[in-house]
Amino acid sequence: MKRRVRLAVLCFVFLSVAPLRADDRRTLPNVVFFLADDAGYGDVGVYGGVVPTPNIDRLARDGMRFTDAHSPAALCAPSRFSLLTGSNPYRNGRPGGSWDINFSSGFSTGAEHLVEGRHLTAGEILQRAGYRTAFLGKGHLGGSVYDASGKVIREKDALNTMDFARGIRDSLNEHGFDYSLLLASGIQHEPYAFFENGRYLPVDPESPPDNRSTVLRTDGRYRITNNGTSEIVEAAKIPARCDINYDSSQVGRILTEKGVQFIDDHLALNKREGRDRPFLMYFASQAIHVPHTPPIDFDGDPEVLDRPVEGVTGGRTSDVLYELDMQLGALVAKLRDEGLLENTIIFFTSDNGALWPNVVQYGDPRHDNNGPFRDYKASVYEGGHRVPLIVRWGDGTPGGSKVAPGSVSDHLVVNHDWVATMYELTGQEMAADQAMDSASLLPVLTGKQKGPIHEFVIYQAGFAYDGAIREGSMVLVVDRKNEATELYDLATDIGQERNLIADSKYAGEVARLRAKFLRYNDHDNTTFDEPRTTPRVVAAE
Repeated sequence: MKRRVRLAVLCFVFLSVAPLRADDRRTLPNVVFFLADDAGYGDVGVYGGVVPTPNIDRLARDGMRFTDAHSPAALCAPSRFSLLTGSNPYRNGRPGGSWDINFSSGFSTGAEHLVEGRHLTAGEILQRAGYRTAFLGKGHLGGSVYDASGKVIREKDALNTMDFARGIRDSLNEHGFDYSLLLASGIQHEPYAFFENGRYLPVDPESPPDNRSTVLRTDGRYRITNNGTSEIVEAAKIPARCDINYDSSQVGRILTEKGVQFIDDHLALNKREGRDRPFLMYFASQAIHVPHTPPIDFDGDPEVLDRPVEGVTGGRTSDVLYELDMQLGALVAKLRDEGLLENTIIFFTSDNGALWPNVVQYGDPRHDNNGPFRDYKASVYEGGHRVPLIVRWGDGTPGGSKVAPGSVSDHLVVNHDWVATMYELTGQEMAADQAMDSASLLPVLTGKQKGPIHEFVIYQAGFAYDGAIREGSMVLVVDRKNEATELYDLATDIGQERNLIADSKYAGEVARLRAKFLRYNDHDNTTFDEPRTTPRVVAAE
């Protein structure tokens, strides 16, 4: 058996840190990781968007905005595994992602698809440092659900036979989260229902938590509440099982209310226990994935339009983007009201690049959701995976912030780098087989980083059909047959319009980058050459 090897160009400053002493945990910040769904680089005001996003923009004014941040994959399910583990999607044997709840978990030991062993989540990392942890929102992380006989369901077309009373197992609560409010497949696939700590939670608290409070629905728009219109998608041929009161227009409101409630519950529990534990909130918003069904009013009362959403921007997609901003704003306001904001590090990012033009409706025709980048979600080109990334930590003033207000970083980063950041933040040793493609952002956030934190990065198109390796400004695209097909220099061609692959002066560069890509990522995921870990570079101060 080959021995797993980890490469180092310079020392990893956080791998040998002693475990955190209990007395030191009081000084640790709370962490909010806010994940948008399908929000492109140009969807945010500070990145050039014209749809109002005042709360996200203020986050950037009070913190650091990254201009060269990427998702590890150009589609949500594979990225979401990586965003919780710090390892690229192929490392659990499922480079295309876990998608719907008929897939087994992407984390568990002994699962038939795993090739690297058990993957620790950010929740587990922070639990070990004394954090109370919560996950709210979209999963696409796999798990186990059952039919009425207790048989696990592994066929997508059989998901509507799910026995809701049996809940979901091998899910977030088994992988690092003390509390979870899960939409297992977001708002685009069944089960169209909330599961709290693995148990079915009907929207109507008076409804029985079993199949009696569910209904089968096909694709279409439905009037469920008086505060918006619900829509079911991806159920054109086979009806999907839904909570009878499920309303896609209310999902963001419910998640936000539960996020606020978690903070209240956390503070109350700290008071009862007589200690001051920090918390992690991983907030995976439904916005701005289709269906684009904004609520009429964010406070839930369409008769009192004190916080209107629907119709505010003139387009259904931009209304949902506006709602996304309101969700973040509500959580930040709660932190401020409770005196927690100054000691909370907040990450804002997206799971992949911008939505395709044929599925969006922005009220302002000037809005360009992808800015100067080529292509959209699911693509191996920049538009598929270049995403907004903003980090805030402090009181928003130069003297009271660990992250300089209004700062901008051009470092090449991957948004799952936040996982290694949590290891360093909490002073924990990071095992060689964990967070294998993640580098700590702390030196960048604190202004101490002098050089690149990644020697190179690898990312993939939506379903791992095509991949790319980025080193400096050079990007080499490798197709599903492991052939190098395209080469771009982003320093002079940010829109990737000039393919340099046929230029003989780059022949050596192409051969070298292709060899490196194949060394670290066998594209068909059947074999791996050792070592297979992306080097993490930390420049000396």
